[in-house]
Amino acid sequence: MTAVVEFLLAVAGVYLASGALFAVAFQGFGLRRMDPAAAGAGAGFKMLITPGVIALWPLLALRWWRLGRAEAFPGESEGPVAPQSLRASHRLAWRLLVVWVPVILAAALWWRPREVPGLQIPGPEPELQTLRTPRGLP
Repeated sequence: MTAVVEFLLAVAGVYLASGALFAVAFQGFGLRRMDPAAAGAGAGFKMLITPGVIALWPLLALRWWRLGRAEAFPGESEGPVAPQSLRASHRLAWRLLVVWVPVILAAALWWRPREVPGLQIPGPEPELQTLRTPRGLP
């Protein structure tokens, strides 16, 4: 069980590290090409979007790559997306979330560490307990 958790943590670490490297390159070169309005954006704006760039780096990388190849990206003015298509995508995303979030939560609860016999967390020291009593009370 711990091997599975260690593997998943390693995969998440690699994903986040890749996202951080992508964020540096994207904010340096790709952001102004993808969104001309962001060309003069300051450091505050870039700090605000960094977590999203790290989390969604595969989608942004695909969009940046398509932009370099002069392909239309879904949702651009050159290739509008029909509302039915967007609704179908959202429906699929919600169905996946409804299934996978409870499955992941149940797996986390199932594989959580059990209590170790004989291991107890010590309580507060006696002198600390006397300091917590309000003044004027015995």
